[in-house]
Amino acid sequence: MLTKTQLKDIFARHDFAPLKRLGENYLIDGNIKDKIISALHVSGDDLILEIGPGLGALTIDLAKTGAGIFAVEKDKKAAAILNDTAPDEFPNLKIINGDILKFDLDSVVKFPSRIKVVGNLPYYITTPVIEYILQNKGLITSAVIMVQKEVASRLLAKPGTKDYSSLSCFVQYHTRPEYIYTVKRTCFYPAPEVDSAILKLEILPKPSVQVKDEERLFKIVRGAFNQRRKSIINSLSREAVLGIRKEELAAILNNAGVDPASRPETLSLADFARIADGLTIS
Repeated sequence: MLTKTQLKDIFARHDFAPLKRLGENYLIDGNIKDKIISALHVSGDDLILEIGPGLGALTIDLAKTGAGIFAVEKDKKAAAILNDTAPDEFPNLKIINGDILKFDLDSVVKFPSRIKVVGNLPYYITTPVIEYILQNKGLITSAVIMVQKEVASRLLAKPGTKDYSSLSCFVQYHTRPEYIYTVKRTCFYPAPEVDSAILKLEILPKPSVQVKDEERLFKIVRGAFNQRRKSIINSLSREAVLGIRKEELAAILNNAGVDPASRPETLSLADFARIADGLTIS
């Protein structure tokens, strides 16, 4: 992979500078690259969607596996440089200049193949990309992503911890998240201001909890965490969230085995599912 010196040389030759607004920090540590590829478990039969390949820190090694690689890069100039510098020997590699959030996965999936996702996600787009992955979970088996360490803590957080949030519930409903490795900021050029972490999201064959109305479940979760310091009954009794009387809500919470005075951050996904089911019945 490219060293800091080689990156500087490419930047100079192509009159290129990483775009801070796109969170462009390029991986320069080969050990981290190997850990990412190892966690992805790539075989020649796979289809890989690489989000934000940059100048190809992972791309060429992924292409060497024989897997079909679709590398989607938003930065027009970075995509052009990668196109120019990537060897011609990989017909399985397609470099696409585009916005990943608008990328049509159906256009690249060939039945019965499913996709593995890999990428270093800039902070400003982390949640939208995770939502994109989960909205397309019927086409995806797993994702190995690099995110800011604080975001990794939120994705993995358990009930009763300060990092537990609606995002924790959303991700853990659809996937089995696994912490792979801490990545120091010095592993990038230019170096970001914070450390990162490699996570693997294994798409579950069915959600981690069963619920009658998934849309209602996440409406409740979002409403609860919007006012996480209040009791669950006060968080959910606002008209905008559920539109029912507080007395009715108290009965539903009690029937679900949830103390109306408990805080949202103490409730498990199963607790939220029972509340949602109680509201669906009511």
